Amino acid sequence: MFRNKELFLTGRGKSIMDVEMEKRKFLNLCGKRDRALLSDEKRMTLGDMERLTYLTEFFELENYGIALWKEFGDDVKEPFEAMMKMLDEPEYIEDRWLDDEAKGEKWLLEFQELALTEEYREWIRNYIDKKYEERGLPYPTGADFD
Repeated sequence: MFRNKELFLTGRGKSIMDVEMEKRKFLNLCGKRDRALLSDEKRMTLGDMERLTYLTEFFELENYGIALWKEFGDDVKEPFEAMMKMLDEPEYIEDRWLDDEAKGEKWLLEFQELALTEEYREWIRNYIDKKYEERGLPYPTGADFD
């Protein structure tokens, strides 16, 4: 129907070309395991989706993060629904593990460590440092998780 992909808009008003550009940026930063997940060579788990969603948001690639859910949402639908049902139960409402900032910091450090090249690892480190500096926080280190 559309010959020019740029004319076809996603639900948030971004073109498919914007999403593809964000996807390429993210894939360049990814290590081997994440590339295997995103190319459907390995099965995506709910934990993987949670981590990848966090990472795409952190790196300001929200359109690709939404596209991930469109592409892999069916793979994690059942455990996601079970988790949401569990969260509605009163004993889980106040649990801190659900919004654990340390978990996100650990994901960022692992993502940096697993980047394919030293150049990408350095870029990721500088980006994390910049975002944390904007928040007035020190760069997270592995010692933060011992």
